[in-house]
Amino acid sequence: MEHVEVVTIKVPTKLKKDMKQIDVNWSEYLRECIQKKIDQQRRIAGSKMLDEIRKNSKPTSTEEIVAWIREDRER
Repeated sequence: MEHVEVVTIKVPTKLKKDMKQIDVNWSEYLRECIQKKIDQQRRIAGSKMLDEIRKNSKPTSTEEIVAWIREDRER
């Protein structure tokens, strides 16, 4: 089994009471939410890095791209 850590959160009393009234595995639900947020932030960071690379790169002509494709096909 994967090693796990304990994370504690504080919620208002009313929210805790409401949570008890719903049949949900809150630990699993929160793990999924946290993972989704991490994935989202990684995509945003990757997109920003890609934008920075594009900004710092010289433009490539269509003719040059076509030449690369033809070269690759010939190999």
